[in-house]
Amino acid sequence: MLRDKLSKIITSYPDIMQFAKDRKYEESWILPIENSKPVNSEIDNYLSKEKFETLIVEYIWNSKDDSNRFVLTLFLDKKCNLQNPKEFINICLNLFYNYQNFNNLIDTIDTQIIGKNYLLLNPVDSINISVFNHWLSVGPAELWGRGEEYNFDNVKSKIHARPEIEKTDLNYQGLLFRFNVNGINNGPYYGIKTPCCNKQESLWVVDYEKIDYWIKLMTES
Repeated sequence: MLRDKLSKIITSYPDIMQFAKDRKYEESWILPIENSKPVNSEIDNYLSKEKFETLIVEYIWNSKDDSNRFVLTLFLDKKCNLQNPKEFINICLNLFYNYQNFNNLIDTIDTQIIGKNYLLLNPVDSINISVFNHWLSVGPAELWGRGEEYNFDNVKSKIHARPEIEKTDLNYQGLLFRFNVNGINNGPYYGIKTPCCNKQESLWVVDYEKIDYWIKLMTES
């Protein structure tokens, strides 16, 4: 099971978390672990700044390590049992500042936010790649969808066709494994980003060996 695989790989603590509204990642509320836990007034201020439909949380492990950086992305959409944005933020903050381990994080999200066992129980639906926190402005390159035969050369050609993703000075790239893309399953949309690049001087450059490794690991039965 994918959850078992990842729990053995993601063994450190997340060092950054962030909240975003309606996929506006460039405007994320970014919280490094060394910062104090936000108080109620800060949460209220963030929520009241602008109207939004969907609140998103992301946990980032090993944010400065290109070979071990992972990101869990969860949408508080209409398929979550919990529908209170402030309560959602408080649960997510508690998980971050009182982090125990990957399995505890998944269990707590399942129980307190989604309302059932859900995360990482179904196969990956699709894979894309883009620049972290520039997903809308740069736009992702779609690499693979469930039902397609995986072909590494095809994946490479799709990334080569997007030079602004293949090499960038904006931020590191994220290889995003997406779940419940079409909303078929009775639960929220979410994703996992895995390592896929290396920093070379001022640029982050896609590492094709990492791409191939993680696609195979995340999609094999």
